[in-house]
Amino acid sequence: MPLPQYQEEKIAVGMFDRGLLGFPEGGITLKSGRQSPYYYNMRGSLSFSRRLDREGVMSIERQRNFRHALAGGYAVRFSEIVQPIDHVFGKAQAATAPAAVAAYEAGLSYIWERIDEPSKTYGYHQKIEGDYEEGETILMADDCVTDGASKVEGSKVLEAVGLRPVAVTLQLDREEGGVQTLENRYGFEVNSITTISRAAVFLLENRRIGNSHIEALAAYHEKLRADGMVSTFRNLA
Repeated sequence: MPLPQYQEEKIAVGMFDRGLLGFPEGGITLKSGRQSPYYYNMRGSLSFSRRLDREGVMSIERQRNFRHALAGGYAVRFSEIVQPIDHVFGKAQAATAPAAVAAYEAGLSYIWERIDEPSKTYGYHQKIEGDYEEGETILMADDCVTDGASKVEGSKVLEAVGLRPVAVTLQLDREEGGVQTLENRYGFEVNSITTISRAAVFLLENRRIGNSHIEALAAYHEKLRADGMVSTFRNLA
């Protein structure tokens, strides 16, 4: 069953209100050095913000409902992947916990990456934790994609232990060519809960952002195209 539009809208608005998706004055500098009019960071998605509750922005109960909706959105997108999947994978560190919650919601097996601990000389541990067998297929779950580089890095960690990464599910597609790179160059099946084009429309309709933010997004993507980069952004407002 596809993700209903009302649920995608609830997730997109929740992303904004929870502070995961924001449009700061002056934009934000990306790892690539480009200046983006918005940011997305899922690290706060599992905790509850007392400040947002006190300020009347997002009550604890609504934060709890949003977290459930986000995990459910992941679960639906997981189910839409055509290729058979043996495990969901959460790359260290940002995706580890949210991907685990989503895999639990979807009833799927989950494995995760342990960060390197050079000083730890005791106990039993390995780079990929969980029960798996060589040759099994992996769905990588993450927050967003820009150029796809971090997903390729994650796939190499899996391949090093004999696993086969075949798909990627994202919370947000930034629509900057990363999905196309993962699909066309590396052969991954890719989907996302929402895209910046669709999320922007939901935020505009729910009065979270204004037309100036839409114009900034459109200008940013026009510059990407002018610089010879891929952009699938559509100004739907």
